[in-house]
Amino acid sequence: MLYTVDIVTENKPGVLYRITGLLTKRKINIERINAYAVHGNGISKIFFTAEVDEMMIETLTKQIYRIIEVTEVKYHQASH
Repeated sequence: MLYTVDIVTENKPGVLYRITGLLTKRKINIERINAYAVHGNGISKIFFTAEVDEMMIETLTKQIYRIIEVTEVKYHQASH
């Protein structure tokens, strides 16, 4: 199933690298990705879409949330 993951994180070097590393370890291909800094407040937002099963998306979001700079993680089914 295609899911979009929405992440709010501190705007610090290496966060996106650690997130994509979690996907790489599980051989999950990113279909779409968008990342940007929220102007002036040290926060970044990252959105990615990937084809994963329901059990894996739950595990993956829990692991992303464990990254110390990450403050929020949500996921939902992506529309095609």
